[in-house]
Amino acid sequence: MKTKWNYRTPGIPDKFFIRGKVPMTKEEVRAVTLSKLRLKSDDIIVDIGAGTGSISIECALIAEDGLVYAVERKEEGIKLIKENSQIFEIDNIEIIQGIAPEILKEVPKVDKVIVGGSGGKLKEIFQWLELSLVESGRLVMNFITLENMYRAIELLKENGFKDIDVTQLFVSKGRSIANLTMMEGHNPVYIISAVKE
Repeated sequence: MKTKWNYRTPGIPDKFFIRGKVPMTKEEVRAVTLSKLRLKSDDIIVDIGAGTGSISIECALIAEDGLVYAVERKEEGIKLIKENSQIFEIDNIEIIQGIAPEILKEVPKVDKVIVGGSGGKLKEIFQWLELSLVESGRLVMNFITLENMYRAIELLKENGFKDIDVTQLFVSKGRSIANLTMMEGHNPVYIISAVKE
């Protein structure tokens, strides 16, 4: 099944992805996340907690001469990343099943990292970043809880990251009720970006 998607702006409509029961980063959050990554065409990228692969796929389309490592622990997520990669005809994604950062020991140095789910291993992920994220590499993390957002900011400061930017994004989408439109709010998301010194 080939998608009708044929443009390159971030935030591909959610309807083009197979979703299943695995959480998916919504298109508006994805667009901001991608903008914070400052992607280049030859970047090597790791997406930790890739879910359905929506961010990994958009990264792969932009970094067409690079490579994306999509890391997901759930079997259903792995299946969805494969299916979505086929829909978008992506061949520069390497799918890794397992828990980060242990599963990333064989991954070479990377330019950009996205953390969409840490599995409670945020401190260990930062230890891996120390060795594996290149100097001036960018890190973008998405959180829905205050505790994880706060912990991430602490770890960024402790590990000498610079240009720390915290954005809270609220999205409301119109939903039809009879011939009227009601705005329906989604949960707020904290998007944190920083640069490794």
